[in-house]
Amino acid sequence: MDLSPFVALVIRISNHLQPHSKVNLALWKKAVRDAWLQLAVSGTILVLFSWLFVWLMSLLKIGAWSSLLSLVPKVFQPLLDVPLADLATPTGQLSVLYVHVITMLVCIGWAVGRGSDSISGEINRGTMDLILSLPVRRATVMAVPAVVATAGAAVLAGSVWLGTWVGVMTVELQGDASLVKLSAGAINLFCLTFCLTGITTLVSSRSRDRWRTIWTTGGFYIVSLIIKMVARLWKEGQWLKYLSFLTPFQPQELILMKTSTLAVALKYNGTLVGLGLLCYLAAAIVLSRRDIPAAR
Repeated sequence: MDLSPFVALVIRISNHLQPHSKVNLALWKKAVRDAWLQLAVSGTILVLFSWLFVWLMSLLKIGAWSSLLSLVPKVFQPLLDVPLADLATPTGQLSVLYVHVITMLVCIGWAVGRGSDSISGEINRGTMDLILSLPVRRATVMAVPAVVATAGAAVLAGSVWLGTWVGVMTVELQGDASLVKLSAGAINLFCLTFCLTGITTLVSSRSRDRWRTIWTTGGFYIVSLIIKMVARLWKEGQWLKYLSFLTPFQPQELILMKTSTLAVALKYNGTLVGLGLLCYLAAAIVLSRRDIPAAR
């Protein structure tokens, strides 16, 4: 039996696939190389800040913390995710870390930075034409940095929890804080970062300028935050919460639930992940159909 045609076919297939595998490997290396420094700095900041936050909370007695919370005007109390009484506990104290402005800025910076760099950043630098001239699908060009960004979002959320754990292990608090409950906040934070990265990637897929992508996404985040605040403070306008992608971001509520309800966690986290995936899918469609303009 003459096997030469079969051998020739295998050789042709191997020769055809080999450059693609090398290209894919190069894309992975590039995505990691572009992101590792921001990830290392951001993760270090979150670990150290989380430990520092736990230490600062250890200096503040529960009674003093309760007195401080009582100063919140009643009209603004609806802005809090949970009742004041639930915040006046060691776990309630540490739950603030997952909505703290420092934590949010670092995670938002990762999401917007990675999402804007994947497409509009490459176009802005004039490297997208070179990348797309390689034997690789456009969807792969978008998917590789998306996977790296998702892994980074998990690392950042884990860094907050890790810093909290280090703090709890090394600092004496006024009571016991539940690290298991705090992990629910870390998961919700990861889902938000994933969702915002997807939204930024969608904006990036339609733009040629990275800074325009950053400002557009930043403006969208601020508007969504304002809508969420108005929906909480204005009883007749509670329907506005459905117009903000930030509504399912409720880390303190998930941490301080009286009974762990998997359905609630899946509802919040599933909504954020689903919206992020939908934006990634839309971005892949846009990128596969658009023309790539020359760099300015």
